[in-house]
Amino acid sequence: MTRRRVVLSDPDASPPVYPWGSAPDRLATRAQLKKLGLRPGRQGVQALVMWYGRGGRPTIDGCRYAEMYDVTIARPRIAVSARRARSLQNALAARMTCPRCGVNRGYVPSRRLGVCNVCADLLGLAA
Repeated sequence: MTRRRVVLSDPDASPPVYPWGSAPDRLATRAQLKKLGLRPGRQGVQALVMWYGRGGRPTIDGCRYAEMYDVTIARPRIAVSARRARSLQNALAARMTCPRCGVNRGYVPSRRLGVCNVCADLLGLAA
């Protein structure tokens, strides 16, 4: 028989800790804020939601957790302009280009090898 572990609520902690599914409605994770078109802004973490789960990060004493932010003081997301999106796309393309052969392989070459996998095989660097 397996013993079920329970995360107890501690609203007096700093930040307050709530078990899975019991946080106030005014709190949301970054992903939930993103769906609402918001961002945390300059507010700090308002609360933590903790649960027991296998693997994954982040953990505190074996419990997984999510940082919660207050929806009422969250700020609207900043829209990415076409110019900025193009600039980010060019920067990513430059990162994915092998410095030896100059080919964009669709992935960022390993920092350890310094070249793409094809060049590493040709040079005998891949282990």
